[in-house]
Formats: sequence, C-alpha cells, structure tokens
Amino acid sequence: MPRLRFPTALLTATCCVLPARTVGQQASADSSVRVTTLDNGLQVIVAEDHTVPLATILIAVRNGAMTQDSGEQGLAHLYEHLLFRSYKADPGAFAGEASELDAAWNGGTTEEVVTYELELPSHNAIRGIGLLARLVQNARFNDYDLKRERPIVLNELQRDEADPEQALDRQASRLLWGASWGRKDVGGDSASVIGISLTHLQEMYARYYVPNNAALVVTGDVSAPDVFTAVREQFSQWTRAPDPFAERPLPPIAPLTSSSAVVIARPVAYTTIIVKYRGPSVGQDTIAPYAADLLCDVLNEHGSTFQRHLTGSGLFQSVRCEYETLAHVGPITFLCATSPEHAARALAALLHELNVIGNLEGVTDEDLAIAKKRRLMSSELAVESSYTLAPVLAWWWSIAGANAYELYDRRAVARRLSDLKDVATTFVSAQPRIIAVLSAPDLIPTLRAVLLPAASTIERAP
Repeated sequence: MPRLRFPTALLTATCCVLPARTVGQQASADSSVRVTTLDNGLQVIVAEDHTVPLATILIAVRNGAMTQDSGEQGLAHLYEHLLFRSYKADPGAFAGEASELDAAWNGGTTEEVVTYELELPSHNAIRGIGLLARLVQNARFNDYDLKRERPIVLNELQRDEADPEQALDRQASRLLWGASWGRKDVGGDSASVIGISLTHLQEMYARYYVPNNAALVVTGDVSAPDVFTAVREQFSQWTRAPDPFAERPLPPIAPLTSSSAVVIARPVAYTTIIVKYRGPSVGQDTIAPYAADLLCDVLNEHGSTFQRHLTGSGLFQSVRCEYETLAHVGPITFLCATSPEHAARALAALLHELNVIGNLEGVTDEDLAIAKKRRLMSSELAVESSYTLAPVLAWWWSIAGANAYELYDRRAVARRLSDLKDVATTFVSAQPRIIAVLSAPDLIPTLRAVLLPAASTIERAP
C-alpha cells in the first residue's frame, strides 16, 4: 500500500515549508471519525484529537490524473497550482490570509485525487474552513496567471527528469499503462503541459470542482458539531452539479498483453531494477487489495525466503515490494538495488523468484499473523498525528468512499494465506510485467542478454 520512494505519483505546490511526513494508506477503525453529507452532496469527515491544539483542514476533489484525456497529462496538477494563484485574482492573497491564521498550506495531486490543506492552531480552525471554502468556490483564471504559473510546473518536471531513478520509474510506468498512460501521468511532460489552455482549465473546474465530487476533511483539536455547523454555513452556496463521472465515465485501463523492458544507461555506481505489474482495484475488490498489502509485508520481512534468496545471498543490497492502493488498477512494484559485479546474476535471480512467487515458499500462517499485527500497529500510529491522518482519510474517500478507512483493518485481518497466494499468482507470476533497469553503460549489453528471454521488446531510453 505505501507509495514508491520515487514521488512521481505525488506532485505538490508547496508555498510554506511543512513538516516531513510519510503518508501511508493504512487505516484504523477509530470511533472518533464522524461523517456527514450536506444537501449539496459535499461529504464532511471529522476526526477529533485533542492531544495538541492543532488542526488540519483539507478539501479533496476526485480530479487526479485519471480524469485526463490523452495529451492532457499534467492538467490536474497545473490546475492545483493555479487555484491558489487565482484566489481573489491576487497571487499573494491566499498566502496572506493563511499567514493571518498562522497556517502552513499545501496542495497535492495524485492519480485519483487533488487536495488543498491548511495546518493551523485549532482556535483558527473555523476561519480556516472559510478560507478553503472561498478558495474552491471562487476560482478566477486568466491567461496571465497561466503564463506565470506554467514555467513553475515545467521546472518541477525538469527537476524530476534530471534524477535517473525518477526517469527510470517514469519509463516503467509509461510502459505499464500503455495507451492509458495519460490517465496515470500526474505530472505530464513539457509538451503536454505547454499544450494546456485556459479553456482546458476552466472546463476542468466546471466539471469536477462541484460539491458532490468533493470532501472536506478536518482533523485535530476540533469539535465535530462545530465543524459541521461551520461547513454548512460556508459551503451551502456551493451548487450541486451533475455527477461528472456519470456524464463522462472513465474508460477502462487498456490491457497489458505482453512483457517488455526498458534500460537506461547512466554513469551510476549501482544498478537499480524496477519490475512492475498491474495489481487489483480497491473499488471493485474487497479481498485482493488487502491481500496485496499483506503479501508485500510478508515478502519484505527480513527473514523471509524471498529476502534470503535475494538480499541474504548477497546478490542485492535491497529488494522491496510495494502495492499502491487505487480505485482504477494499482501497481505492484518490486524496487531493487544491486552492485555492478552482481547485476546480471541478481537480475536473473529476481526474475526467477517472481516467476515462482505464487508458491509463497517458506511463508507460514505465523508469518501472516505477524504481518497483520505490524499493519495494525502501523494503523494505530497513523492516527496519532492528526496532520498525517487528514490526507489518509482523503485518500481513502477518493478511492473507495468515506467508510473505507474504517473498514481497512477488518478486511486486512480477515485475509488468509490462500488469499496471498491467489494475489501472488493472479497479479504477479501469471501476468505480463514491465522490467526497467538503470545501470552503467558498460553493463547494458550483459543485462540485455538476461532480459531477452523475459521481454518481447527491450527499449533503450535516452
């Protein structure tokens, strides 16, 4: 369930320095979470935590990369940047009002949700709700704002492209999603971002920024009844609109019919290998996504047979399995690092282990019980920080509904070893895959020879 360490799927417009955090997607059945829905369809999610006098206020909109058509990559992210700038038709107005509330503020775009959030002293929480209400209800875009903000987004993309590991993950993702890449590409590229017009942005706002496609999440030292009252006052004029997904349903992800590979030659001191598969969709399956989380936990355990064969043998410095929970096909990724002298043997060994992973060699019911216990402990830790909890609640709302957060632990704990084997077989060993390799130029020919039996095509990225 956690994201890759390469943050290609999470792009932010940060205008105040915020505390570092890891946004896991674990959940806990915490009775303090309360949910209501306004007459206009806006869902309001409140989690009280009175340990410190802070609050986080976040508004989420189902409008990530998934809503982009081909050639529109980066549209949702560019919009996120521009919304702050458009506030009161004054680029500095939002920052000024946030400062008056002693608030740090931030925005984020992922595949399936866009968020805008404030962290502030709890005595300013009601005023913070009003600030976010004004932000999303009164967008005023113009060509001048677009002209000024577009270079900032392009600079972010260029910075990411300069990182070889970021480039590797992007190339692997591009191959994994194929014709559906536009609906997974959060940041876009220079060509797509340059091609976005003011009309594109206005159409996106009109279609997706409606209350019945949004949620307001408030966590921390607040009173749920007071929050609900304030939200009704501040958001009641936001007019319900047609369901954007009924009017414009998302097409299914195009099938991946064969395995392929991409290699990137760079003067790096180590070799990075990424193997990607298409995993389950949490909106359509109440078993496989939770089993996929536990599968990765079991495989990542230091003493597992999987780790002993790969890292314990000295072939790899690190091997990690990660599943990203999404409503529209989440990837299962194996992220691995090895030394140049072991690169070819390590790659061959990894591919063999993935071919037979459905056997779950050496995995016992006790191993699964330990993985469940650790996940429950992580869930409890997640709710200790209201700042961490707010984006977790927003994430779950966006992919599976407001009650999905509280259902997570129950569904994960119910999984059996047979569920993990089913996921390992159905979504890994029996499926096409994308293999991406970053290595020094002199190793590429040897690594290509290892890849030839495992991939129908091998690309060499620039």
